[in-house]
Amino acid sequence: MRTIVLISTIVFTYSILQAQDYTDLNSRITDVTVFPDRAQIKMEADINIPQGKSLLRIPGLSPYTDPSSIRVKGEGDFMILSVNCRQNYLENTGENEYQKQLRERIEELKLKIEDEKTDMEILKEKEAFLTANRVIGGKNENLSAQELAGITEVYSSSIESIRKKNLSKSRLIRKYEEEKSKLENQLNGTLRSSRLPEYEVIISTSADKQSGAKLSLDYTAGNAGWYPSYDIRVDDIRDDVQIFYKANVWQNTGIDWLNTTLSFSDASPSESGTVPGLYPYYLNFYVPVKLESYKSRRSAAQPKMMEVMEVAVSDDYEYSEEEPEAPVPPVSVITHSKGFSFRLEIPQNVYSDGKNVITELQRLSVKANYKYITVPKLREAAFLTADIPDWESLNLLNGEANIYFGNSFTGTSSINTGQISDTLNISLGTDNGISVDRESLKEYTSTRLIGANRIDTRSYRIRIRNNKTMPVSIVIYDQIPVSQNKDIEVDATELSGGSLKSFTGEVKWQTEIPAGEEKEYILTYTVKYPKNEKVILE
Repeated sequence: MRTIVLISTIVFTYSILQAQDYTDLNSRITDVTVFPDRAQIKMEADINIPQGKSLLRIPGLSPYTDPSSIRVKGEGDFMILSVNCRQNYLENTGENEYQKQLRERIEELKLKIEDEKTDMEILKEKEAFLTANRVIGGKNENLSAQELAGITEVYSSSIESIRKKNLSKSRLIRKYEEEKSKLENQLNGTLRSSRLPEYEVIISTSADKQSGAKLSLDYTAGNAGWYPSYDIRVDDIRDDVQIFYKANVWQNTGIDWLNTTLSFSDASPSESGTVPGLYPYYLNFYVPVKLESYKSRRSAAQPKMMEVMEVAVSDDYEYSEEEPEAPVPPVSVITHSKGFSFRLEIPQNVYSDGKNVITELQRLSVKANYKYITVPKLREAAFLTADIPDWESLNLLNGEANIYFGNSFTGTSSINTGQISDTLNISLGTDNGISVDRESLKEYTSTRLIGANRIDTRSYRIRIRNNKTMPVSIVIYDQIPVSQNKDIEVDATELSGGSLKSFTGEVKWQTEIPAGEEKEYILTYTVKYPKNEKVILE
């Protein structure tokens, strides 16, 4: 027995080939590698190759197939002569499971609407019967006033009940019809997609004798992808950070992936494989900008690291008995020269319905350095943050993260793997156990005229108090103005040991505050400028 493997060159043809006979192969999807914006699908088929030349057909490829990506490999005592790819306009993709569920729900709603309408007809007949008997009773001269009042009371209560039931059923019918209309629109949309012509592959083979063989086909399809998300949990600042790494996969390829081995790759097949070229790198004089503008530009150019909800954390947590968490499915991490991928060892089902399917990939427990950050000029609060060193080894990707401190959800954040730093910073929310206060020192704030110049002095006191039962490390940020005019001179006269970045005006203090103690810092600066000009300092 000899094995022939051929990575074939696709010959594109859209003719129907009606004059030629071919054998349909019963293929199955065995593996799918999902990229951020597409998927590579592998199909396999066991075949019996006849002696001589024959044509084999593999139908059922996604309507969103990239024909140039199709590759066929054969194993057995035969030779692949050619591979032709074409769209089949005569056969449409059958209804998938999602479409069947939509149709079943629509039929169920139809029956409910019919039942409610039938009940309403019965109620109308009851109302007509009561009305007729009331008229007859009113004309009957033999009835006493008391008997007539009884009939009127029965009629009134019965009519009220009937009309209320009718109104309730009318509203229920309207609700059913609205849901039915939405489902019909959804079904029509998915049917339009499924009615796109499938791709199929015609394979020409040659064999010296009849023998068993195996064919495998790989192709890339659009309308599929995945993205990562995370749950980040910290029970106490003395503990490790727990990272729950998840894959969010979706597909609307027109083909259900049933009992299929899934892999999630960080590669981007859509990126050009052409070697990039260099362009001139021009230099010019640096023009300094105000810190606010600098920060806004930097924020616009780079993804925001943290946007945390205003949920406080404290030393007093209420722990509850929780159900044990489900184990993580077995996952293999495969690293290669261009990136990495995760391979789920247990086959999965992903239906072609565009719905998001979440699968947990890893649970990581990593060391972290906890510290507090505060910017009292903007907000008098301390944010607890975790610095994770050597995060590159964790195979993380850009993605949103839910942050949990203790048993509390403290907000959402994002992981930015594009940062240059070898330490990943994660914010865990504000901590009411740290008091922050920034006040203007009026006695040191002044405006003086000296010759042709005006000198403005501004001074602030920053107080940080640690109300916790343990020492904390905290970084404090503030700023002084930055001059953009040679006639405006800014001088930092008191920084209390803080470090100053002259081109941004950023002032930074980094300290450790023992439990129950307080530290304060003075920030004072002067601005000198011509007295006939106006400068806004606040």
